[in-house]
Amino acid sequence: CACKMSVETESFLNKWTEQPVSYNKRDLLTYAVGIGCTELPFVYENHSDFSAFPTYPIVLGFKGTDQDVVSFPSPAMMEAPPMPPLPGVKVGLDGERYIEKVNEIDVEGAELVLRSRLIAVTKRGSGASVETESELVDKSGKVFYRMISGGFMVGAKDFKDGGRSQSVKIDLPKRAPDAVEEMPTSLYQTHVYRLSGDYNALHIDPEFATMSGFGEPILHGLCSMGITCRAALARYANNDSRRFKALRVRFASPVLPGQTLQVNMWKDGNRILLETKVKETGKVVINNAYLELHPQAKL
Repeated sequence: CACKMSVETESFLNKWTEQPVSYNKRDLLTYAVGIGCTELPFVYENHSDFSAFPTYPIVLGFKGTDQDVVSFPSPAMMEAPPMPPLPGVKVGLDGERYIEKVNEIDVEGAELVLRSRLIAVTKRGSGASVETESELVDKSGKVFYRMISGGFMVGAKDFKDGGRSQSVKIDLPKRAPDAVEEMPTSLYQTHVYRLSGDYNALHIDPEFATMSGFGEPILHGLCSMGITCRAALARYANNDSRRFKALRVRFASPVLPGQTLQVNMWKDGNRILLETKVKETGKVVINNAYLELHPQAKL
């Protein structure tokens, strides 16, 4: 028979895994500096408004409970839900992220649990989108964050779709942006960002980057995401992290350390629609994106 077997994916879905994660105050400072924060409430622990930058929990799945350097993939990453064996995969890329804050995390640090499950494996373009839902909870089950991570498996084929994709299309208005912020990055941005737990050699080792098909080390996609969020939070929420409700992004293409990110913003009520480009090349690097804010408290 010439018919190909199709790998089923349904049986991999909705199996929760749990892993301990933890962070301290210094981790919050390291992350903030890694995404280029200069505002004192994010980088100075004794500031009266000291707070965690709201996208911080995205790194906990990399670092787990470790305070030292970890391998890549890290032990914490290996505890994530098992992936179906999709045929033909050449490489896995970061595709999309959704981060929703349900409750504020403690700025003093905490020991928490990251619960994760695979929720969808679907055909997309030249491969597969694999989506994982995670909840950051404490021992009592109180939810602090809910996150969805979409990985793109380049070349995946001969599999059956499973689950329902949570990806949504975000259309930008036809008008010019309501605000544009230029966010410079340092040539050494990745050297600091990696200290938050993502030690992938692709972001620092020129030989490894060349072997991986890139001419030079690239910026972490999640660092570009943090920088994009910084621009919108500063412009529309006066850097008040309590107003952060949710962030959604899709990674469109890589950024090189030292390039300037141009964040285009359109205000739509409490939702700020976002598109990030590299200023030097005009190339879109983050799209299908928005920052959702809580309404400003009335005095």
